[in-house]
Amino acid sequence: MSRRRLRFFVAVALTATLIDLFGYLTLRELGFRWWAADIAALVTAAIAGISAHRRFTLQNDPNLRWIHRPIAFVSSTVIAGFVDLAVLSISADRGWVAKLIAIGAAAAVRAISNRWFLFRVVRNEQHEPARRTPPLGALRLSVVIPAYREATRIAGTIETLHEHLVGLLDADEFEILVIDDGSGDDTASTATATGLATGIELPKNLGKGGAVREGMLAATGRSVVFLDADLAYGPDEVIRLMMELERGWDVVVGSRRESRLVTRSSAGLIRDVGGRLVNLATHVLLLGQYRDTQAGCKGFRRDVAHLIFSKTKLNGFSFDIEIFHLVERWRLTLHEIPMTVAETESSTVNLVRDTLRLLADIGRIRRWSARGEYTDDGRLAALPEASSLRSAA
Repeated sequence: MSRRRLRFFVAVALTATLIDLFGYLTLRELGFRWWAADIAALVTAAIAGISAHRRFTLQNDPNLRWIHRPIAFVSSTVIAGFVDLAVLSISADRGWVAKLIAIGAAAAVRAISNRWFLFRVVRNEQHEPARRTPPLGALRLSVVIPAYREATRIAGTIETLHEHLVGLLDADEFEILVIDDGSGDDTASTATATGLATGIELPKNLGKGGAVREGMLAATGRSVVFLDADLAYGPDEVIRLMMELERGWDVVVGSRRESRLVTRSSAGLIRDVGGRLVNLATHVLLLGQYRDTQAGCKGFRRDVAHLIFSKTKLNGFSFDIEIFHLVERWRLTLHEIPMTVAETESSTVNLVRDTLRLLADIGRIRRWSARGEYTDDGRLAALPEASSLRSAA
């Protein structure tokens, strides 16, 4: 949240609190029963707070879109109001100290209920395919493989992937793009030399997020999938993602929760623990209850891929979270499917280091969002209209 918006938020919250507190005390002095005074003060403060937030604090904030849904706001306010009344009802004197305690308890409950309503709102927006008109393009599928120092095995990866794909698609229906992330070896040239893929060499090492971005923006297939170079997610999963995209989803992502594990190693256990910690941390930013944000196999309609990756800024492993944030911000549909995962024996996951980096990146995403750096430049409006009837915020 930007400083300006934070100041507005604090000012509005303080004003609403003062209206609630002094409204209650004034009405009590005028002879009102405590419960009548409390209800009147709560309603007045709620009206003042929601009006000010809509006008000043929360404009264009996708995290607080529930504010435009009267039933969600009224339900949250009523729940908090009952808590406020309950605290006062068990107080001895029902004076200003008791009222302050009641306000604090109600605020905590309101924060929890607001979050719950947000989860419901986002899930309702994402729960069915958008079924837009398919994007134009001669190719049916693009597979993007980010690679770093993979010269010794990238040819085998490409050959395995191509062999599986040609069993289901014509060779002229798909492309394989290998994005050499500034490896300094022959990863890109080796990929191109197979005759089955196009190698794109980045001038410097950006990180996985940066490599995926460059590949997604270069892809020409109607469906675009990125896949890890170690093929931990089998080639058949690429086809499953493509089929779901062609059913009408904007974004389809793999999930390792409830997945069919081919092997289970100590590295896999580390990834599993790390993934659960990441999912817990992402609740600070993301609204949907996603099973797995970090799986290295995700698919997009090409126009949606170009929209999202034209705005992503993170180059590290947190780029997946940025993707989910933009999906939520722009109210795109997203579908999770369980995937077969073949775990490797090595892992670069460092739980403490990577969790701290993740939290720092979540803070960056929130700041960028508040500053308007994710504001759509017209690409979203250019998407074909969704044919599914989804709730408007």
